[in-house]
Formats: sequence, structure tokens, C-alpha cells
Amino acid sequence: MPIDTSELKTRSGHPVLRAEFSGEVTVEEARRYHASVCPGGPYELHGHLVLGKVTDLSSDVRQVLGSRKPDPHNPVPVAMLFSSTLVRMAAGLVLRLMGDVKSETFKKEADALAWLDGELIRFHARRAETAKPASGNAG
Repeated sequence: MPIDTSELKTRSGHPVLRAEFSGEVTVEEARRYHASVCPGGPYELHGHLVLGKVTDLSSDVRQVLGSRKPDPHNPVPVAMLFSSTLVRMAAGLVLRLMGDVKSETFKKEADALAWLDGELIRFHARRAETAKPASGNAG
């Protein structure tokens, strides 16, 4: 399977979807995966740990995967693993240029999970804050 997923938990117990990309990912497989992490999908509130051959994805697949963000004001954090320092630097630059501030690159999975743990604590705190009803007098 070109996108192999499994669920993990951070040290604080936050759910993370681990997605390992291998082989040729089709547009249809990318659409199914993307639907699972967008609003209404089973993993919409999970952090994401992405690894594997993401640099080999076709432009059509990359377009699908980047097509819709769940919440632009409070995006779900995404950690990506790359063994190459040069690829990590290039990916980090591309993410910053795209304005993606909740994605980070790592060499080690343990470091990525530690970062996701802290980011997910903040992510869920912001969600709880925005879900609170506005207080004030109606009259």
C-alpha cells in the first residue's frame, strides 16, 4: 500500500496519525487519505507524522494533499521526517514560503513526536478557547 497509516499517542496521550508514503501514490489514494484528515474525517483532530517518499510524489498528488486545510487559523500540526539534512532544509524553506507555520521537519521520529506533543497541547487549547461562548450582556 503506497500510504500506510497507523495511530500513535504522544507522551501526553494526544492521538497522532503516522503516514508512511512508499511506492507510487495515485491521485485517488491521495484523495482518500486527504479526506480522512480533513473535517469530518476520522483523523481530523490528530497530529500528523509523515515519513517515507514524500519528495517523490507527483505534482497532481501534491496538489490534492495541499488542496484543503481544515482550519487556517488553527491548523493541525504536521511533523515530517527526512534523513537528509539538505532535504530537511529545503522542505522547511518551502513550508515557510507557503506560510505553513504548523509543519516542521525532523531527522528522528522521537524528536518529531516530542514536538507534536507540545503543538497538540496548544492546538487543543486554542480549539477549546474558540469553542467557548462569548460572554457579555445582551441588553
